Amino acid sequence: MTVPLTLPMILTISRLVLGPVYFLLYHLAGRGMTVPAIGILVAFALIEASDFFDGYLARKLKLESELGKVLDPLADSLSRLTYFVCFAASGIMPAWVLLVLVYRDVGVSYIRVLFSRWSVLLPARVSGKVKAWVYAFAGGAGTAVFALKTLDILAEIRDGLAVLAFVLFLAAAGVAMWSFWDYSWALLKARLEAKKKLKSS
Repeated sequence: MTVPLTLPMILTISRLVLGPVYFLLYHLAGRGMTVPAIGILVAFALIEASDFFDGYLARKLKLESELGKVLDPLADSLSRLTYFVCFAASGIMPAWVLLVLVYRDVGVSYIRVLFSRWSVLLPARVSGKVKAWVYAFAGGAGTAVFALKTLDILAEIRDGLAVLAFVLFLAAAGVAMWSFWDYSWALLKARLEAKKKLKSS
């Protein structure tokens, strides 16, 4: 199958590449290197910008595709979970938060598979959009805290930012649980409606 290399698709694929780049830069910054510490800020900005613009341009230019609808959530999950793996590994974020986020993403991925197998449309959920924004803010705060610590600058705001990041991590875990419940309920509802239609036919 040939991948249609439209601009939105290129942005989506770039997110799949930037995730490992972020991880590598984070690891090098952890060794006290200055350039990688700045690099993770740039990589984070590029990831989140590509997430915004790929969906926006796909709708605006009418370049939405079935492959894009599959790759976009995959790129989101992999790139953002990369942030949180790094934060948990460096002690910025509690490991249990990472576990909740991973469980949510794996669970929702399975729900998407079930919807696809039943040939039922899974509409966009408000919880999914809220989750994306909370994850992005949590990722930005965590990235900034780690970069400032590595660069040893702005000590006067670093502690306050660390507290904000921790609150956002907790918010991300809460939104993840809500989102998983929301998608699970949508699946159950779709299944019950399908059975009702089958009985009435």
